[in-house]
Amino acid sequence: MAEMDEMAKGAFQEAGNIGMGHLATSLSKMVSRDVKIDIPVVEMLSLDDIIAKSNEEGKNKSVVGIHLHISGEVNGGTLILLPKFSALSFSDLLMKKPIGSTSKIEEPQQRKLREMGVNLCSAYMRVVNEFLGIDMTVGDPSIEVNMEGVGDFIKKEIGDLADQFIVVKGECLIPSTNSKNEFNMLFEPEATDIIMAAIMKKMMG
Repeated sequence: MAEMDEMAKGAFQEAGNIGMGHLATSLSKMVSRDVKIDIPVVEMLSLDDIIAKSNEEGKNKSVVGIHLHISGEVNGGTLILLPKFSALSFSDLLMKKPIGSTSKIEEPQQRKLREMGVNLCSAYMRVVNEFLGIDMTVGDPSIEVNMEGVGDFIKKEIGDLADQFIVVKGECLIPSTNSKNEFNMLFEPEATDIIMAAIMKKMMG
């Protein structure tokens, strides 16, 4: 598998930092709670590695997956993974209910989580588009609540795009509920030159 050099990682890291900041602000407004974010991690991962990491998470915590396709000057996707407890808590917050009210993810909860996914991805991509000056369009969301099938869900959603991806992974945490939202930007390796050129152009004014 190809490795990324430090300059390329830095470019994706910078875009990830900016995107996660706006994503956290958008999420905070949606749930009316303080949101903390970690520093995004940039890796080159195969499709099998992405699925293995997600399945490993699923062994310990049931997962809801939300995916949106990204197209335009670069191709890829956004993948939001929610442990079951977090999905239930986010459902309560989005539906203005006390934490602990929701025990199952049914159609009303799916609808709210789907809306959240679109809003978060749009907030992230809007600022990344503005920062990089690259045209990227967010597609319609897919959601999976078959808790043991998140690996199959990922393969179905992104398996035809590429064999490996540049993954920019960040997490949002709501301390008052201990709920977290894992957010992954997935770019095809061919996006490296385009992202790097955009970053260099931005730095040089």
